[in-house]
Amino acid sequence: MEGPQVKALADRLAEFILGRRIDRIDVPADRWQANVLLKHCSGRNIKSITSRGRWLIWDFSHGISWVCFPLRQWRWSMALNQNHQAEIRPLSKTVGRRPLLKLTFANQDVLTLSGRPIFLVLMTDAVARHPSLHNLGPDILDPSLTVLQWAQRVRSAGAKNICHALMNPAIACGIGNELKCETLFAARLHPATPISSLPTEDLERCLHTARELALAAYRRAMGSPFPMHDHPRVYDRAGEPCDICTAPIEADHSGHDGHWSWYCPTCQARAEEMTLFSKLPFSQRDWRLEQGNTGARPISGPRPPAAH
Repeated sequence: MEGPQVKALADRLAEFILGRRIDRIDVPADRWQANVLLKHCSGRNIKSITSRGRWLIWDFSHGISWVCFPLRQWRWSMALNQNHQAEIRPLSKTVGRRPLLKLTFANQDVLTLSGRPIFLVLMTDAVARHPSLHNLGPDILDPSLTVLQWAQRVRSAGAKNICHALMNPAIACGIGNELKCETLFAARLHPATPISSLPTEDLERCLHTARELALAAYRRAMGSPFPMHDHPRVYDRAGEPCDICTAPIEADHSGHDGHWSWYCPTCQARAEEMTLFSKLPFSQRDWRLEQGNTGARPISGPRPPAAH
């Protein structure tokens, strides 16, 4: 789940429940520790619901906060007392229906969370000091983040390639793997392009592209039409033809950031480097070394694991 979608989720939840009092909190019986932690928020008012990058933050009137991070897909659904179901943000039909958290409000409206998020209960004044949030950079949609500042943060963070720089939340938070891949495709940059070889103009184009795609994702999550493609151009499409040049989309760990990178080898071609035997693109050379195979298996052969 990307930062723009979490921001939209925070705005939608605030629209429904901001300022309201929670009468009852139910957690599955086998999660007794969660019951102990969450019961202190029963009978309290929700002071604010905000987002920070890909984190969703609830602040309560008595100085306690819930901090949530989606590991995979999650679902918040609202059942109003008039028996009308209001789906806040269904992200996947495969999300388990077994609720992890059920909140009942004073007028018997019920808000349910299903999925597998990281769920932390912290003192409100300690949220900013938590290790996962303390070093977060500015949000990618923050208008105060200028191109010059972003370029300086990228070059000073020690990132070796643009793929790792985009996914580094200390530089700018809110960019997930899908937004990273789609940004690099739209900017026509290979995931393994070294930062040292990128001029400021390319970094500027990359930031503008990321913001445009993030804004489109936010507006779609809010239910507003936006004149951009509604399907990924490269993300999770290994082996499928590129929409621009019809070349098969490839996927590998060329960015060395711990995530799969999907890209078009033609639209996002990069300079070649000399190897011991021949000139091969970085991605193809790394794939052969990683597989331990000097045969002519195509780089886009086996489909990588399903993206989450």
